Formats: sequence, structure tokens, C-alpha cells
Amino acid sequence: MAEKTEAYHVRTDQDGPNYDDPSPVELQDKADMDRMGRNQELERNFRPVSLLGLTCVVMGTWLGMITSSGFSLINGGRAGTIWVYTATWLFSLPVAASMAEMASMAPSAGGQCRFGTVASYDRLLLTGFTDHWVSEFAPVRTQKFLSYISGWLSALGWQAFIAVSAYQAGNLILILASVGYPGYTPTAWQGTLITIAVALFATAFNTFAAKKLPLFEGVILFVHILGFFAILIPLWTLAPMARSSEVFGSFSNYGGWSSVGGACLVGQLASAGAFIGVDSAAHLSEEVKNASLVVPRMMVLTVLANGAMGLVMIVTYVFAIQDVEEQIVNSTAVYPFIDVFEVATGSRAGAIGMATPIVILSISMCMNATAAASRQLWSFGSDDGLPYNKWFTKITKVNSTLLPVNALFSSLFIVVVLALLNLGGSEAFNSILGLVTGAVGLTYALSIGCVLWRRLFGAPLPPARWSLGRSGAFVNAIALCYEILTTVISFFPLFAEVTARTMNWAIAMFGGVAIICSINYVVSGRRIYKGPVVRVNSA
Repeated sequence: MAEKTEAYHVRTDQDGPNYDDPSPVELQDKADMDRMGRNQELERNFRPVSLLGLTCVVMGTWLGMITSSGFSLINGGRAGTIWVYTATWLFSLPVAASMAEMASMAPSAGGQCRFGTVASYDRLLLTGFTDHWVSEFAPVRTQKFLSYISGWLSALGWQAFIAVSAYQAGNLILILASVGYPGYTPTAWQGTLITIAVALFATAFNTFAAKKLPLFEGVILFVHILGFFAILIPLWTLAPMARSSEVFGSFSNYGGWSSVGGACLVGQLASAGAFIGVDSAAHLSEEVKNASLVVPRMMVLTVLANGAMGLVMIVTYVFAIQDVEEQIVNSTAVYPFIDVFEVATGSRAGAIGMATPIVILSISMCMNATAAASRQLWSFGSDDGLPYNKWFTKITKVNSTLLPVNALFSSLFIVVVLALLNLGGSEAFNSILGLVTGAVGLTYALSIGCVLWRRLFGAPLPPARWSLGRSGAFVNAIALCYEILTTVISFFPLFAEVTARTMNWAIAMFGGVAIICSINYVVSGRRIYKGPVVRVNSA
């Protein structure tokens, strides 16, 4: 079919895998796959607990709040950081619920799985989920264009996330070296080179050790939990604590905005970025039994669990800061939290030990992002969404595993280009955090907006076993408004008075990609791009 019609049904033919005495759960999973026009190619061996563990690591809320809290402490202070985080967590729940319902309607990993014998973990990272949702749920006249835009935004967000995680891991290593050896001062070119080195390691691991990724995820989940307590316990037991009245009632506006409220709004970027990745569980849908029910439950539970861990961590961290103005606002450090750790423990070795799990987890995030970003390029290229699609979709066998090597090295090349921004100062590179939040947040907004449009105008939606019911339109509307606000905020600078060094260059990067995307759509995309909707079985 070339266009999607306005009714849905579940096919009853026998296409897809053959089951011996299939259970009701297996029949349900098959029916879900049939409706989306897909054959079951992957083993459904993920259980709810393993799914929850992996998605919690991908989101990494407590880690994100520690590393980016300087933004909210400058724009909001102690109390602003805590209360804005709490509000962000609450508003992230309608987003998670809206995305979870879509995952129940369309429990697919996104993109056609053409890897043949590729390792199961490689398959689960076939992203492009939001462009599938937009393609299926958008109005017929706009579904191709909106899906195309969503695919490009998803690619932009994932590529930027590789750069952010590589930069964070690499520069933390240099900073810890300077803590251990006070005579050493990291330089910008060293930061650029080590960012590239981390990205090279992530690419090499994803190329030559792809089969080890499932084992790696199990180990890193343990590190994620251990690291949480490795930071929390020393702060509880060793750090002098600030007064409760100051922590929960002291708002600040060091960014020079017109009001404290405006400062808190800008500072919300830190907590918004810490909740990016709510849809990560959806990418595992084709490897989860009873996916249309289990996946949405785990998406919501991920936000609840990660939000709780993040709240405990950020409250503890804010209590442990001795002087916000001295340790955060006036600090020239890229990551002031290391100084907070050192003052709290009274030991350089203690600060290094507490920061080491953050380094390990940052490298792990880079490895996960590299796998996801390369699969997203491959998946979007398979739908003819990129220039030179054949090159991006080429599959190469490496160590008996079929991999999108061209897409992997394309992601590496993009990181190398972005890493050069560090030569102009860390402020320019830090703008990429806003780029991740803005690009990914806008894909969420597009997906949720399409479902809300269907609800408001009475267009049919596919059946959902995990449904918002009568509250769907209300929840979708809240989620949409929140994501639009977050997208706008993601392009704000840290300070009201902007210079070339303090400018948030995310908007320039975003605009550049938007121009390239629009040109490519006019030149070729509108003719050759169809979108995932063409595979959906509709009546």
C-alpha cells in the first residue's frame, strides 16, 4: 500500500514465525507483529527485570544530574535545583505514559531488521522508533514529511549524544589526572584528542566485540547501582551539610535573568536532559515476551525508579555543597562536582574514587550511543531517508556478526568533527547537551502531537493493551506542552548576557541540520521516502 487508510485490524493469516502449541502471549505478540507488517525474526528472551535494568542505565538520571547540575545551580540555586528537578520528574511521567501507550499500540523496534545473523543486542538497538510512530499516527497528508523530519531529528540527537558522552568521559579522565597530579593542567587539544579516543574505543568495541554487548550490559548495570551508593554513602557520612532552610528555600539567579523564576526555567535544561531516553525500552519490543503490555509498564517504571534515584542523589549533593558561589558559579572547572567531592571527603583520593564510576558509566553511555546511533542511520537509510542510502545501509560481516560498519564509521566521523569544537572552548562543546535535549524532545513532541491530533479529531487509533483511556487527550496535551517548552529552553544560554564563548550554539547546529534536511527532502526525499507506515497492515 502507498498510503495509510483510516482503519486498523489485526491480520489472521499465517505469515511470520511458526509456533508449536503457541501460548496466548505468543499469539498476542504475533498478532501485534502482523498488524505492523513484520515477521518475528528475534528471540523474545528479555524479561521485565532485565528490561528495566537496561533502560535505567541508558537514561542514567542520577548520573546526568550530577554532571550537569552546574547549569541549574547557577540558574536557580540550591532550592531551584531541587524543586525544578521534582517538577521535571512529575512532568516526565505524562511523557512516559504517552510514549508507553504508543509502544503498546506499535510494539516494534523500528526499522526493518535485515541483519540476518546479527547478535541480538545489535538488533534491539535498531532505533527510529519515533519516526515509526509519527509515520503511522500523523495525518495522511503530512505523515511522510513529519516522519522524515522526525527521522533526521532522531539522527541528530543520537549523533550528538555520542559526542556528549565521549567528551564527558574523556575530559573527566583528564580532570582526575590533574587532581592526582596538581602540576598538570589539561589543554583544549588534549581534550579534543581524548574525546576522539573514547569515540574510537566505542566504535572498535561495537565493531569487533559486538557479541559481548549483552554480557557487558549485565556488568554495567551492577556498576550503575554500585556507583550510586559509592557517591551517596561518602557524602552522607563525610560531608558537612548545609542548613535545610537554605537547601529547600534558597533560590538564586547568578545567570543575570530578569527574575528568579526565569532563571529556574532556564536551569530546567539540566533536569530535562537527565530524563532523555524514556523510549529506550521501546527499542527492545521485538525481544520482549508480551511486549505490548510489558514494554509500556517498564517505560513508566523506568521514569519512576530513575526519578527516585535522581531525587535522592541531587538532594544529597546540594546539601553537601559548602558554598554555591565559590564552588560552582565562580569555578572555572568543566565539572565542578569533583571539587565538591574533594571538599566533602577532605581527600583528593576520595574525590577520584567517587568520580571513577561516573567515568566508567560515561564510557558505557558512549558505547551504547554508538550502537544506537549507527543503527538509527542504517534504519533511516533503509527507508531512503538519507543521501547515499545504499552506502549507509551496507552490511559487513565482522567476526561472524553482520554489522552496519559504514554507519558505525559515519558516526565516528561526526564525533571527530564535533570534537574539534572543543578547540574553541568547552562552552561551545557544551552546547551539544542542549542539542541532544532539543532534538530528541522535538521528536517526542511530534509523536505525542500526532496521537493527540487523532484523539481530538476522532481519527482511529490502533488498539492498545496499556491504554490511557478517557484521560488520554489530557495526558497527551500536558506531555506535548512540556516537550515544546523543554525544546525551547534547550537553546537558551547559561547567562543572560551572551558572548561568543557563552552562546548556546545548539540552535545554530540545529538550524544547519534543518536546512540540510529540508534541501534533501525537496531534492530527493519527497520522491523516494515512503516511511515505515507502508508496512502497516490497515483495512
